[in-house]
Amino acid sequence: MLDDYQDLIDELLGTPKIFRDLLAKAGEGVPSEALALIADLRDRDRVVLDRLQRMTRETSPHLKALPDAETVAGQRTAAPGDAGDLIASFDIARGDLVSLLMNLTIKDWARTATRDVGDIVTLADEVERHVEFDEEQVDRVRAALG
Repeated sequence: MLDDYQDLIDELLGTPKIFRDLLAKAGEGVPSEALALIADLRDRDRVVLDRLQRMTRETSPHLKALPDAETVAGQRTAAPGDAGDLIASFDIARGDLVSLLMNLTIKDWARTATRDVGDIVTLADEVERHVEFDEEQVDRVRAALG
């Protein structure tokens, strides 16, 4: 069971390097769409961190549905800015999330919350969903970079 949780953490740990490598390969010609997708993932990391913290601190947390990638893309209000600054802020957001995960107990991974869709989700399920979103977002960034 611990190995499964460590695998989730390891997958999240790998993404910043993937992004740094992809951006280095692209050089100066990084499309703004690729940067926006990275910014979307950084922002989602921050939201997921808050959700997981609530699940570990509150007795009966309720989680609202997270928007899918297309909805997030349609709600963008600002350009992502400089690639270096973006990667630095992504590293911080991902580091905060991974730090929380590394300090969870087995009991924490089993904590639950209710969701808008009427079911109950464990913290482990929430992390697994985020890892899946992460993998899809990496694929979207690769596609945006050509």
